Amino acid sequence: MSQVYVACRRWLLAAGLSLGLSGAAQADLSVDLQQLTSWFSGEWNNNEQVWQQKIDAGDVKLLVKQDLVEHVHEVVSSLKLPQFGTHVFYVQQSSGMERTQIKSQRLLRFEVDSAAQAIRQDSFALKEPARFVDLHLNPTEMSRLTSADLIPVPDGCAIYWRYDAAMKTFHGASQTGKCFDSAIRPGQVLVVTHSSTLNATFFSQLSQTRDASGQLLQGNRTDTAVRSRKARYFEGWLWFRNAGPSSSPEDKNTSFTAKYMMHTEGQRMPVLFQDGSPSPYLIELATLTYQNTRKPVLKFTLMDSTTLKTLTYVWANADAHTLGMNLGWFQAGVAQKLEGVSK
Repeated sequence: MSQVYVACRRWLLAAGLSLGLSGAAQADLSVDLQQLTSWFSGEWNNNEQVWQQKIDAGDVKLLVKQDLVEHVHEVVSSLKLPQFGTHVFYVQQSSGMERTQIKSQRLLRFEVDSAAQAIRQDSFALKEPARFVDLHLNPTEMSRLTSADLIPVPDGCAIYWRYDAAMKTFHGASQTGKCFDSAIRPGQVLVVTHSSTLNATFFSQLSQTRDASGQLLQGNRTDTAVRSRKARYFEGWLWFRNAGPSSSPEDKNTSFTAKYMMHTEGQRMPVLFQDGSPSPYLIELATLTYQNTRKPVLKFTLMDSTTLKTLTYVWANADAHTLGMNLGWFQAGVAQKLEGVSK
């Protein structure tokens, strides 16, 4: 929670009498809109949720288990498209481990809805998704984008966000019984519900589609939302002796990578030999919460690329800005990159 945001809300509360209740509420929603869109922008990944679900699946003592969720990575980037609104975002969802496997793309528009006393989110699908891959990095295609390229989601499917001051969190939801979709079963009326939660570092999403009898057709049987954490990016370097752990200290046959970048939500990167060919190793950077401590840590791991077994790892508190390891034959370090969405 930023101090600026807290100060703005306090000032608006104090100014409520002079502005009038409606004016104060409108101004308060404007501050909420700025905070919501600021928190929303970035990259989100549910690596820890997927990791924990795999552990739970093998736990014979755990009698009630959640439906498994898909591992996803979402890029959320603000776009300057005044023809569509002041707060417009491009959202690109891909596989959580392979960013080139794009699953969906859409535009979102946020605006104050005074009548609903909430922030309204409208969604738009893209008619030619392949044309707009990485739209946030393509100013040419951005400038060509028109309303003819978009497919608006039905009006009843807008999501309304409201701020919970006690929890310091935004909650978003569609209006009950007003969002319909006939794409799955043409000719039938299917009811869709959306619910989301957002704060500075956490984002959950759950969408369910049911028929008139209440049967779930699309979604999650255990109402398990996709729970993502905002990714932080780190820049790093690495050096190793090509012969591996058995190499001698005098061995001069080495490889060095001067710069690479990876995020903190389970990204794995091949370790390359000097000629660019893959070595037998991977490195991984992940924020994880172990059940015996319940405290999140930032873990930097060296792995066997074939078996995916851990060779060694180092860890620090989850908010750490630097990490390093030195095995003699293998050395690596990473430091946080302050920019938001990766380029």
